Amino acid sequence: MNRFLLIFGIVIASAFAVSCDNDDDYGVVLPVYQDVVFAQGGTQISSRAIAAGQPVTVTLVQAKKGKGIYRYNYTWSSDAELQNFQMGQQASENNTDPTNSFTATTPGDYTMTIKVRFDYSGNKAPTVPNVEIVNGTVSYSAAGALYGEAIITKQFTIR
Repeated sequence: MNRFLLIFGIVIASAFAVSCDNDDDYGVVLPVYQDVVFAQGGTQISSRAIAAGQPVTVTLVQAKKGKGIYRYNYTWSSDAELQNFQMGQQASENNTDPTNSFTATTPGDYTMTIKVRFDYSGNKAPTVPNVEIVNGTVSYSAAGALYGEAIITKQFTIR
């Protein structure tokens, strides 16, 4: 009987050691967004000097890519009247810098908002990064081991 308990104890201890050994494999790392950049004609421009009537490409730039995330949902919005702007949700399974485009017609100061939802499966909530961007904000939240969100705002000027 003692021999059985000894063998049983060794098997249980081995199984526990193996299961704990892979815990880091299921950790989730949220992407770190460093800025929202604007470009006209392929050249990056200041967010405070966007020419009215000209096509603009806007990119949400990551300083650090996420890990363990299987889906990104981006919801773009703006308080400016923008033509050809893809508002609403865009889903992606790729960890790339998302882009959008628009043409603005009315000069003024505006704010663009990008909401990102990260769907992941991990064994714990990820660490939430602390990020600051010029003329904008980045805030993160994580809801356990299911999903997290980031809200990025960027102020811009149409001239």
